[in-house]
Amino acid sequence: MGMRIMSGSAGSPATAAAWQQRQQSFQALKQALSSNQLDAAKTSYATLTGNSPSNPNSLLAQIGKALAGGDMGAAQQALSAMRAAQHPAAQATSTPTATVGNNVDVFV
Repeated sequence: MGMRIMSGSAGSPATAAAWQQRQQSFQALKQALSSNQLDAAKTSYATLTGNSPSNPNSLLAQIGKALAGGDMGAAQQALSAMRAAQHPAAQATSTPTATVGNNVDVFV
């Protein structure tokens, strides 16, 4: 399952830099979760999500709720669910597709 992050106008250098920062933040979140570093995971999650509203039922929101409660196990389970949901989507398309617009897809 891809995660859609809203951004500015597509194709601009600022958008590319913002996308790269989000990718790095997501990678840092995954690393912190895999190494049981709660504070680092909270920091990475906050950097990744910023003030962006997200679906409270999304797996990313579940990670945030788990981290806020200090439950690394639940956060890791939500990340695993994101990976499992992404796997079939990755098989369906052999290459990521780009569209013109204001969305950036982050793949787990």
